[in-house]
Amino acid sequence: MRLGNPMIRRMASRAVGGETENAATYKGVYLKAALYAMLTIVAAVATEFLMLHAIANGYIDQALVVVGIATAVCFIPLIVIALVIAFVPSTAKVLGCIYALLQGGLLGLVALFVDMLYPGIAFAAFLATAIVFLISIVVNSVLKVRVSSKFARGLMVALFSLIAVELIMWVLSLFGVFDYTAYVWVQLGISALCVVWATFMLFWDLQNIDYIVQVGADKKYEWNVAFSLVTTLIYMYIEILELLLRIVALFSRNKN
Repeated sequence: MRLGNPMIRRMASRAVGGETENAATYKGVYLKAALYAMLTIVAAVATEFLMLHAIANGYIDQALVVVGIATAVCFIPLIVIALVIAFVPSTAKVLGCIYALLQGGLLGLVALFVDMLYPGIAFAAFLATAIVFLISIVVNSVLKVRVSSKFARGLMVALFSLIAVELIMWVLSLFGVFDYTAYVWVQLGISALCVVWATFMLFWDLQNIDYIVQVGADKKYEWNVAFSLVTTLIYMYIEILELLLRIVALFSRNKN
């Protein structure tokens, strides 16, 4: 679970008093975000295609080894790159592209295994993420809806409360007190709240992008806010995918 996306807020605080001669623009931010998104999607599609080709040719064992190695190799660099960009914003232009490629590769592996279990779910999550993003832009730009810190605190309290309940039930299930899998509605509730939290973070990102553009921040910050926006969308995709998987698994179990 992602607790926040502080990068854009940090950029917003640095943006006050920025130069207007070479100022950040909405077009610049969204073009850079589109670049990161395209790299992520291309890497995901290419990874899934290569894995399917390997499996189709009977290299299943080798493919599984590649998956394990790729996951281990990519996971730590992703964390390191995100931290470096957060503390050294000037690196976002280059490291952001590397991050997008690595993250796309991992998402491609996830989508592959999800589609093996439930074909079409990964693409449905992608469409849902795109729809939420487009609606959020309209609501933020046209309706001028704003989120507040009070709402964030309330949402976090509800989310952490459900997570605590789920953790307690899981621990008790280890001692045979009850069947943990029977409490699927609690898990669905947590997944749904995570999607709501991701949507909140998206609104927060969009609002801070508005602020950076309006105060005339330097154009170099476009790379950072674009990177932060795309990482929020990736997080949203993962949470929507998890929610859809839980729903499909629930209906599949009820049919049986």
